[in-house]
Amino acid sequence: MKGLLALPKRHYLIRQYLFRQIGQRYKGAALGVLWSIVTPLLMLLVYTFVFGTIMNARFGISKTETTLDFALALFCSLNLFNLCAEVIGRSPTLILGQPNLVKKVVFPLEILPLVTMLDALIHSLLAFIPLFLALVIVRHEIPWSFVFLPFYLIPMALLALGLSLFLSALGVFVRDIPNVINPLLTILLFSSAIMYPLAAVPEPARSWFYFNPLAVLIEDSRRALVWGFFPNFLTLTLLTGFGVLFVVVGFLFFEKSKPAFADVM
Repeated sequence: MKGLLALPKRHYLIRQYLFRQIGQRYKGAALGVLWSIVTPLLMLLVYTFVFGTIMNARFGISKTETTLDFALALFCSLNLFNLCAEVIGRSPTLILGQPNLVKKVVFPLEILPLVTMLDALIHSLLAFIPLFLALVIVRHEIPWSFVFLPFYLIPMALLALGLSLFLSALGVFVRDIPNVINPLLTILLFSSAIMYPLAAVPEPARSWFYFNPLAVLIEDSRRALVWGFFPNFLTLTLLTGFGVLFVVVGFLFFEKSKPAFADVM
């Protein structure tokens, strides 16, 4: 727990590594930070055409739901999912890719998963800008429901950080993890209620989907952010508490594993 409690004291180091990681993300790119908006928009067009137009999928939240409404809700879902998916995808090689830092005994390696999560969180916030603008254009008013956005980003970020701590430490010892991450992310994508409502899942299997915190968060987020319903605060409180517990367990696993990093690498 020492590493977790010491994080506030290392804010300068965290800030410096975060700025460096953000700079590396857009270094040499012609569009720079705009890629944070362009990339999710391109994916949105593909998913909307396949699921919204060809398959005529709907979330069923409103009786007058159009393909455009479906697209906006899908965009909201993808933005939240991508926050967690990006962290998961980068974590298994996070420590392996920094052998010079591992050999520095005094360097706090636990800040690397935190910086990775913060980088993905900023990336996700930028991706919500076109959703906000689209809702203003479509509804001709500022969507007040966007005040609820932090209620979804915080538990998602906590879950992502907990996974990053666990996967980055485990990745040092199990080198096969990067090979299975992409298939696992695909499974997670289709089991997180992104392109469909949980109500569409057959009854015998639906209860299992509620054990996926991403599915629960994503399902409630589009109701609140796109259609203006009040969030399920009890569920969000429980998921936030679970996220905090997940981070604590992740830090304990990371700290227990850290002394062996140098020997394995």
